[in-house]
Amino acid sequence: MDLFINYLSQVALTVGMIVLFGLLIALCRRGFCRIVGYYGPKILLATGVIGTPIHELSHALMCLLFGHRIVEIKLYQPNSEDGVLGYVQHSFNTRNLYHQIGNFFIGIAPILCGSGVLFLLLFLLVPTAFEGVMAELGTVRTLTANPSLGGYCGLFWGIITSIFHLSYAGDYRWWIFVVLALLIASHMELSGADIASGAKGFVFLALLWLLVDTVVFFISVPALETMTAAMASFGLAVAGFLALSGIFSCVMVILALLLKALFRVFGRR
Repeated sequence: MDLFINYLSQVALTVGMIVLFGLLIALCRRGFCRIVGYYGPKILLATGVIGTPIHELSHALMCLLFGHRIVEIKLYQPNSEDGVLGYVQHSFNTRNLYHQIGNFFIGIAPILCGSGVLFLLLFLLVPTAFEGVMAELGTVRTLTANPSLGGYCGLFWGIITSIFHLSYAGDYRWWIFVVLALLIASHMELSGADIASGAKGFVFLALLWLLVDTVVFFISVPALETMTAAMASFGLAVAGFLALSGIFSCVMVILALLLKALFRVFGRR
């Protein structure tokens, strides 16, 4: 029983965090499109100039890291008949475990790499805010040792206030970061093909993961529990890393609501 509890905890606290933020990003994008209605596809077509290439390059990067062969890549095709703005076709050896596990990371790549690009932009354009976010992430170890709902909420609120501070309102570089972050976040949602690929790869990853945990369990139960604690700390760090993507996905929805309210007000005059 200890084996499966630790195993499920490890998966939930790491992969579960990625799934949770992936769901948040998807819900925010769909909410944005529903709120803006007719203008949704047109806005996403415009934001896709930057967001879509980053989405597809994320897939391509993971393909290279996991030894997949890129057959064809389209970074941005606004005039496609099926409405698909971009794609990466790749092939791999189905008998290669590393290639199979790679499908998981290739599938979720836009979330991971997109978040990485946001962090890089924050570092380059608003270094003070970047330092504030990193300081918040530095509390992960303490929070893992003493977990609480208030602590988790405090972590994410600290990240939000580090980015959206009134002192940045007069800094044009902050505005550039915000605009770019919105363009990128608007195209982080995983497609059906991304999810299918990720799910296929996760099956192989989960089996290998279970095998490793089983071996550790029979060697030393305390060692397995230590692994679970480390995974919990890592998972919280991942959540903080993905927070930027989630925050700007939510900002998209807030902006859509504000625009809709303005249209209603001025439309009555």
